[in-house]
Amino acid sequence: MDRNLLLAVALSVAVYAGWFGFVDKRVNPPAAHPASAAYAGATAASGAASSGAASASAPASGAATPDARDAASVLSASLPVDLNGAQALVDPRGAALSSVKESEPLGRVELVADARDGMFATWPELTFRRDEKASEPTFSAARADGLQIEKQFLPGVGTVLPRLRLTARNPTRRALDVGPWTLTVGPGLGTIATEQKENAKVSRVIGLTPEAGGLHGRVEKLKPGAHPGPYRWVAVDNRYFLAALLPNQDQFAPVEAAGPPPTLTLTAKPVTLKPGESFTWDVPYYLGSKGEAWLTRYGLGLERSIDFGFFAQLGRGMLTALIWLHARLGNWGWSIIALTMLLQLILSPLTYKSLKAAAAMRTLQPQIARLQERYKDDPSKLNGEMMALYKKEGANPLGGCLPMLLQMPIFLALYNALRNSWELHGVGWMFWIRDLSAKDPYYVLPLVMGGLMFLQSKLNPPAGDPAQQQMMMFMPVIFTVMFLNFPSGLVLYWLTNSLVSTVLQLSLRSRLNPAT
Repeated sequence: MDRNLLLAVALSVAVYAGWFGFVDKRVNPPAAHPASAAYAGATAASGAASSGAASASAPASGAATPDARDAASVLSASLPVDLNGAQALVDPRGAALSSVKESEPLGRVELVADARDGMFATWPELTFRRDEKASEPTFSAARADGLQIEKQFLPGVGTVLPRLRLTARNPTRRALDVGPWTLTVGPGLGTIATEQKENAKVSRVIGLTPEAGGLHGRVEKLKPGAHPGPYRWVAVDNRYFLAALLPNQDQFAPVEAAGPPPTLTLTAKPVTLKPGESFTWDVPYYLGSKGEAWLTRYGLGLERSIDFGFFAQLGRGMLTALIWLHARLGNWGWSIIALTMLLQLILSPLTYKSLKAAAAMRTLQPQIARLQERYKDDPSKLNGEMMALYKKEGANPLGGCLPMLLQMPIFLALYNALRNSWELHGVGWMFWIRDLSAKDPYYVLPLVMGGLMFLQSKLNPPAGDPAQQQMMMFMPVIFTVMFLNFPSGLVLYWLTNSLVSTVLQLSLRSRLNPAT
C-alpha cells in the first residue's frame, strides 16, 4: 500500500504539472519569419480574399513567388481601404492585403503576419488598379491573353459575412481558359503583443467538417498536404484570431495545407469562357478576433475555432456562465472570483470527502511510521500490515486524491475557457491589473498563490516517505514558477480556488481531526 500511496501522489503531480504546465503547448515548430507591425486585439469581423486566372498556354497562377521587396516598400506602395471598419492596405501586386489593423481595447492589432506575402493572396505577377468610381473596394487587372479580372471586397451586414467577389471576363473573340488560380490564407496570422512569443506554437491550419442536420461537425487540424474535405470552412488561426474562408465546394479543388508558418491554399477548378462570357466566384470570409458571442451569431460554426481543449462542451459552459456573471457584476475580475466560488460550492461534497480522507491519513501516520520501521526489511509484510491497518480504520490512501481527480475536468475546462477567451483581453480587474489576458506585471498574484499553496501543503498530512515530503514541499514552488507568465485572469482563478480551499480546510480541521 505504500507503493499505492506513492503512485497516488505521483499521479496527482503528473495530472497537475502535465495538464496545467503543458496544456497550452503545441508541437508546431517556430514560424520561419516573425509577424510584423503593431499588435493588440480586436472586436469585429473583417478581411478579404483574392483571386486570378491563367491562360490556356500559361502555367497555373496564384502560387507564392519569390518577392525581393521588403515590407516597408510593400506597405508604402499599398492602397488604403476600409474593410468593415478595419484599416486595411491592398498591395497592387495581386491585390493582396498587405495590412489589416483592427481597433481593440488596447489600440490596434496587425493581422497580416508579413506584408510581403500579404493575406488572401493571388496572382502576384499581375498588377491591379483600383476603380475609384466603385462604391466598394474594387481592383482590376488584365492578363496578357486579354482576360480581365476584377476583385471586390464586399462588406458584411448583420449576420451575413463579408465576401470576396472575383469576376473573370472574356472580352476577346476567342475562348479563354481561366485556368486553376489559387487563393491563399496566410502564411501565418498576426496577434497581440503579449501572445507573440507563443504565436508560432498555437497557430494552425484547421477546417470544420460538415455534419448532416447540424452545424457542429468536427474541427480538423490540417497537416501539410492536400485534404479533400469537404469542409464547411477552412482557416488559419491562433489563440485569439481567425482568418477563415467558406468556399463553394463545387468551384474549388481540395484544400492544400503547408507550413510553418501555417498556410492554406484553395485552388479554383478550371473554367473556360466563350467570347463575351464571364464567371463570378463569391467567397465569404472572416478575418478578426475569436469572440464566442459574435462568432456564434453567424450560425456557421466559426466559434468552433476557439480551442476549449478536451472538455470543449464543459469549457463553453464555463465561458457562458462567466459572460452571464459579467452582465450582472460589470467586472470580469470579480466575475472570475464569483464563478470560482460557485464552483467550489458545487464541488464542496467532493472537497469534504477529500479533506476527510486526508484527516484519516493524518491520524494513522504514527502507526504507519511504526510499521515502516518494524518491517523496513520486509516490503511484502509491510504492505500486508498497512493494508490490514487501512481496512481496520476504514481509511483509504487514495481517498484524498480521487475526489480531486474527479474535479479535474471542471478545472481544466475553466482553465481553457479563461486561457483562450478573447473577452478577457484588454479588460482590467482593479489596481495594477489592467489586462486580465496578460501576466501580472509585478508578479503579486502568482506569489500570493504560491504562498497559499504552501500553506495548504502544511495543512495536509505529511507523507511517510521523506522523498514524497520533499516532492510535495516543492509543488508550490513549481506552480508559482509555472504561473508567473500566465494571464492574470488565470492566476486570479487559481488564487481564488486556493484561498477558498484553504479557508475550507481551516474551518473543517478541528471537526475532522479534533486531536490536531
